[in-house]
Amino acid sequence: MPESGGPADGETPGLPTLEAAQNAYFGCDVFVSYASQDAAIANKVVAALERERLRCWIAPRDVTPGARYADAIVRAISAAKVFVLVLSESGIASSHVGKEVERASSKKRPIIALRIDAVPLTPALEYFLSESQWVKAEAGNMEAAYAKLIDAIREPERTAPGIIPGATFEVSTGTPSTTYFRSRRNGILLAVGLAVVVVALATLLANKFWLAKPVTAEKPAGQVTAAPAASAISDKSIAVLPFVDMSEKKDQEYFGDGMAEEILDLLAKIPGLTVIGRTSSFQFKGKNADLRTIGAVLNAAHLLEGSVRKSGDQVRITAQLINTRTGAHEWSETYDRHIGDVVKLQDAVAAAVVRELQLTVASGSLNPRSTLKNADAYDLMLRGRHAADRWDKEGFDEAVTLFQQALDRDPTYAHAAVGLAWSYVW
Repeated sequence: MPESGGPADGETPGLPTLEAAQNAYFGCDVFVSYASQDAAIANKVVAALERERLRCWIAPRDVTPGARYADAIVRAISAAKVFVLVLSESGIASSHVGKEVERASSKKRPIIALRIDAVPLTPALEYFLSESQWVKAEAGNMEAAYAKLIDAIREPERTAPGIIPGATFEVSTGTPSTTYFRSRRNGILLAVGLAVVVVALATLLANKFWLAKPVTAEKPAGQVTAAPAASAISDKSIAVLPFVDMSEKKDQEYFGDGMAEEILDLLAKIPGLTVIGRTSSFQFKGKNADLRTIGAVLNAAHLLEGSVRKSGDQVRITAQLINTRTGAHEWSETYDRHIGDVVKLQDAVAAAVVRELQLTVASGSLNPRSTLKNADAYDLMLRGRHAADRWDKEGFDEAVTLFQQALDRDPTYAHAAVGLAWSYVW
């Protein structure tokens, strides 16, 4: 993504423009990911695709003025039908390109790589691109490569996986055209107007929400830095894996995911601690990968994993901290609490991790929080997030019902109100 021109981290997002709201409401055909050094090539790709009436999303062009870069990118990837990666030495070295690939993989979007050089992939990219399609470009012109790329986008099931021979490659020093096709739909004004109102509500209410969780503790997308090598992993880095459902009926997956997300958010507030984003960590959900391998892929020196068991109004949480270099368990604890104390339980786990990593916590970073105001509303909110995270119509319909039920029990519950607003938007 571009190295400059993005808003500062923490900038309050403004209301979306009409066109941005249309893209958010209807989605786009293609999300184009690239490193800033490849901007000229990426813009040429976009121009070629849009000449064929394939709607593209590319930063910074399609980032709404005043919006957070990271939030805009997360939503655009989730709304796109296909993810196109300009794969080069610069792209391989870009941590932000890597995060975008992880997001696309977690949302099961078809990934098509336009490879423009032969630089070896990092282990993380090898992992996430193992089943992607590749269009290979070499010396010469790009028109044949564009044609292969367009075919792959329109019929990904016929060309995946594997390498699709492309044409030759050249870099033009001219300014690429930015003219692009935008399809219009009948009745758009009413639909977009409603979307803008709902987005405005979410903007006013939200400090955090599941849509933003994938970029927790990540740098703004306006910066480009090289991905750290495994040997350079910081000792003060951690990934929080989804907590495993150990309940008898195996019906508490949503609760385990919610516990992990809340603890991740708490740890992300600690200065000096690098916390891997939710999308990256949750990529390994349900997989029996070696923990040291997970640490190497995520560039995390430590993993926090655990389990949940809920029965009635009682909950048992087991958490353990693992050193990914040695595989050793550095800390573990089991907590038996009333469901109303689950917020304090999350605080206790986060505090224990900070203590084990010997971090100095600034005043206010981990202030104790009160017990839940309404345990039923909290449980419904977690169920709503879990349903919405399926990212399909049925999931959003279910999420709307659950978030509304949470608000019925506690009309002041901001997280449920934000969840309801976003579910209506999507």
